[in-house]
Amino acid sequence: MKNIKRSGFMKTRIKLLTLLLCGLLITSVVSVNAEESYKAGSIENDVGTSFSIDDPQKENLQENEAHDKEESDKTRKRNFQENSWRYQNGEKISKPNGVARNYDTKAWTKVNGYYVNDIGERIPGAVKKGIDVSEHQGIIDWNGVKSSGIEFAIIRCGYGDDKPEWDEGMNQDDNYWERNVNECERLGIPYGVYLYSYAQTVEQAKSEAQHVLRLINGRTLSYPVFLDMEDNSTINLDKTLKGNIAKVFCETVSASGYSVGIYANLDWWDNYLTDSAFSNNSWFKWVAQYNSTCDYQGTYNMWQCTDTGQVEGISGGTDINFWMEEKVTPPSAVKDLKAVSLGKQRVSLSWSASVGAEGYLIYAQKNGKYGYVGMTTKGTTYTDTKALDTAYNFYWVFPYVKNTAGKMIPGSCTKYVYAKGVCHAVTNLRAASVKGGVRLTWNISSGAEGYLVYGQRTGGKYGYIGMTTRGTTYTDMKALKEQFNFYWVYPYHKDDKGKMIVGGTPKYTYGKAL
Repeated sequence: MKNIKRSGFMKTRIKLLTLLLCGLLITSVVSVNAEESYKAGSIENDVGTSFSIDDPQKENLQENEAHDKEESDKTRKRNFQENSWRYQNGEKISKPNGVARNYDTKAWTKVNGYYVNDIGERIPGAVKKGIDVSEHQGIIDWNGVKSSGIEFAIIRCGYGDDKPEWDEGMNQDDNYWERNVNECERLGIPYGVYLYSYAQTVEQAKSEAQHVLRLINGRTLSYPVFLDMEDNSTINLDKTLKGNIAKVFCETVSASGYSVGIYANLDWWDNYLTDSAFSNNSWFKWVAQYNSTCDYQGTYNMWQCTDTGQVEGISGGTDINFWMEEKVTPPSAVKDLKAVSLGKQRVSLSWSASVGAEGYLIYAQKNGKYGYVGMTTKGTTYTDTKALDTAYNFYWVFPYVKNTAGKMIPGSCTKYVYAKGVCHAVTNLRAASVKGGVRLTWNISSGAEGYLVYGQRTGGKYGYIGMTTRGTTYTDMKALKEQFNFYWVYPYHKDDKGKMIVGGTPKYTYGKAL
């Protein structure tokens, strides 16, 4: 009896376990079916009815997903918090420490062809107006930005060293980098980039450079790559270390063919970025000072004048920047300038190179009118093929360099030269005594159509002796035997009316007949 009871008890336990396993299996199937139904566009609720993904119930699911993403972003933002003269724990300071701010939103516009500041004064040297943006601006309507007259943008691509994958919940690419750069390229808005730096070692600086290079690979930049040096965590670094950090970043990026520069506010430029590395003229300098004027005393390329600018397509205040016309030192005047007649309506100019010149502009005065003749970027010679042949042409040569906007900055010209567009004087003129006369020979003069021979007998008068169109020899069969005969040979060409235009002869020769 006891064994029979134990057997019944065991059967009861087996039944209960079987029911429990069936329940788990059904729950699993329902869960899988629900997941598949969700992917397919509908899901069944607990009373057996279904709803479309487009229904309000779906919106609740999407809101939950959005909430999860927002919480993830918040976690990320807690990891990344700018702390500088204009940010505190990632939030913008209403008035940056030690920096004036003007809230006149009607400022910084173009008036009569010139950009003016917040009090209506012209901004000296300002040639283009732009903005700089990051994820702080949220979703930007770039069509509106372009229609507002903004001429360029500097886009933040990220911050800190390179972490291409999520690393403990932290990726350091700017949330809106891809969207912002794609929109600029779609609309043809010229752009550059900047990276917010935390680097405290040269190793971190190299990683930050690699961070930028990873993101801009395949992109088409029109403006430099800037390293944003402003974070409080780096302000007390040794000035030499700051210089080395900037140097490693800039050299790494520029090695890939990009222009580079440094961003900092006026206080940093004057008091913290004082290492000699920051005097590198190949680096672009971006100065932030929220003021009616930029008081930086050195040379700079861009001025961030306010963070309260109003730009169509962007909500709230926006950083406004002006690209400045650089203070370029013109090249020194050319030396050894010479002009040589080279044939019909041709004058050849030559000179010594001017250090740093990118090319040379040639101006001339012809028949009393002064103007541009031509230019060269391929050496230190130029041939004027439209030179006057009946009067002198006066020439000036100006070396030039270009600024980053492509504008030519010419140097001076301290002297001029002149020449006619006639055949160059013959060279190697010689006289040889031959039986019954004197034979003359010379080298060919480029462009000559013939040669006129003039002479003078001892005690006689200077005058025409003969001419040739068949080479570079002539024999005077009337030469004196007892006394010397003196000779000059003139090359000539004919103008459009058939008139002979005679070149020069720098020397004479003499001989006696046999």
